[in-house]
Amino acid sequence: MTLTASPDQSRLKSADTRQTILEARGLTKSFRGFVAVDKVDLKIQRGGIHALIGPNGAGKTTVFNLLTRFIPPTSGNILLFGEDITRQSAHALARHGVVRSFQISATFPHLSVIENLKIAVQRPSVSPGRFWQSSRSLAHLEERAHHFLELVELKKFAQVAAGELPYGHKRALELATTLATDPKVMLLDEPTQGLGIEEVDHITQLIKRFSKERTVLMVEHNMRMVAAIADRISVLRYGRIIAEGSYDEVSRNPQVIEAYLGSKAKKENQQENKQGNKQ
Repeated sequence: MTLTASPDQSRLKSADTRQTILEARGLTKSFRGFVAVDKVDLKIQRGGIHALIGPNGAGKTTVFNLLTRFIPPTSGNILLFGEDITRQSAHALARHGVVRSFQISATFPHLSVIENLKIAVQRPSVSPGRFWQSSRSLAHLEERAHHFLELVELKKFAQVAAGELPYGHKRALELATTLATDPKVMLLDEPTQGLGIEEVDHITQLIKRFSKERTVLMVEHNMRMVAAIADRISVLRYGRIIAEGSYDEVSRNPQVIEAYLGSKAKKENQQENKQGNKQ
């Protein structure tokens, strides 16, 4: 798992002093006797990028579904700013500022890019009882929509239907619509899924840019991306957290090496460490 890229060390040094914004305590989910998530403790700190990684079937998406209340936990608690939100609905959580993007692009394909963003910027200001408002009353949101358009570098695609965008640009639009809801915590489910190398680099830089003012928790399989921008990493295996720390720390953890590469790789890594210590 060794990679040359590593997170910004200044960001890592300040990570421990940040306020915990989202927390899971003993989070557990069972499906007919099968324990998919087993007593997970997780602390997401304000203003950082926290990556949740692990091999296929580790329980990452289930943890996401629990944190965003798409499914209820069997036991355990979820706290936002110290307040227990375990029993709140997914909609209530979104109103509190916990917003999730999905593994597949989730935009309105027949609407233009700018129309998608206009809808997104309305969400924080439109209550259920005042959904239908005149276009004149929403005119002030036009500037905000264009702000997010420029933020993700899609200005020249403003009038293009979202469904006609190249896949990488669709993911950028999805990030923009998520940002436009003014989230306190953004949960990104594999933001680079299906992207080419150049598109991955573009999305990586976008996430790094907007994370300076927001909190990000992401599930991601691209270790190069994780190594480059994650301040903290939690590793899941069989529904349990087996390691947590910086990329350098978790990539050297024997349990993590075994989870990704098997027991043979773990033994080889231990032998390399012994030889290194002798030298």
